[in-house]
Amino acid sequence: MAKITYMDDEYKYAKAFIKRDYSELAELLKSRRDEMSCSFESDGVLYGYDITVNRPLTQIYGADFYVVHFCFHNIDTMHDLAQEACICRLLDHLMAEIDARKGYYNLKIPTHIVDLIRAFNQLKHSFLFCGGTVQQYIYNREVAQNNKNGLRIFVADSAYIEEHREEFLTMTQHSFETYQGQYHISHVISDKAGEIYRRWIAESLMPQSKEMAVVAEYQGALVGYVTVEQDDFAMSGILSSVSDEYRQLGAYRAMIAYIINDAYQQGKGFVTCTQFDNFIVQGVWNSLGLKPFCSFYNMHYDNR
Repeated sequence: MAKITYMDDEYKYAKAFIKRDYSELAELLKSRRDEMSCSFESDGVLYGYDITVNRPLTQIYGADFYVVHFCFHNIDTMHDLAQEACICRLLDHLMAEIDARKGYYNLKIPTHIVDLIRAFNQLKHSFLFCGGTVQQYIYNREVAQNNKNGLRIFVADSAYIEEHREEFLTMTQHSFETYQGQYHISHVISDKAGEIYRRWIAESLMPQSKEMAVVAEYQGALVGYVTVEQDDFAMSGILSSVSDEYRQLGAYRAMIAYIINDAYQQGKGFVTCTQFDNFIVQGVWNSLGLKPFCSFYNMHYDNR
């Protein structure tokens, strides 16, 4: 039996998980309660969700795309009949709201809250199971960086990004056209899955973006990148790609090691995520010492 606070915020949840202290997360959740789409309390447990607009996909498909983020305080990760009944009530409210608002929805279902899964399985709607996401972390640790001769890792400045913009875009679209992520698994939207990632990196490289790009060069050629966001606790690896021609150089591992060490020097951790079945990438992370801290299912619902 474990009672926790859960919020779909990888920085805040990773910090609570690592510290084994959910008090700060609980206070943040309570402070944001008025901003949630729906929330209620029962027997000291807070149940809620928030619906946000997925703007990039809304622009690509010309229809409204949404993400549903669940949040709980003092929730038991093990089964409790009364708790399950409350989550059924929460989901009934959610589906009524979804039925009244046309659009395409992605429900992010945390895998460790069993009563949310039990309640979800009682819904009669036709969902698309689009795989799952695992989140991993490393904290307060430096790692070895043994780069192959000729491989250089650095943070790209604005001039470098502008000079190589088309290379970034082409590399991304080529990499993700055959990638089997949630947007590829959904037969409803898979036709533009590659374009989703191309636009994603295009926005990440805009001058006003808060993300930085860690890049790998081999003998002067751009061979890969990882975009990075950060808060006061951790850096986060967001989107990455390595050119097919240079997959045997260890460029991806070298970039992740660079980011981990940069975070360590700033007194921060490093968090990142990928599909459940992206085993090669997870193998790289695990070889560097990353460990899982959370995961969720991607359940899509087309109500356009």
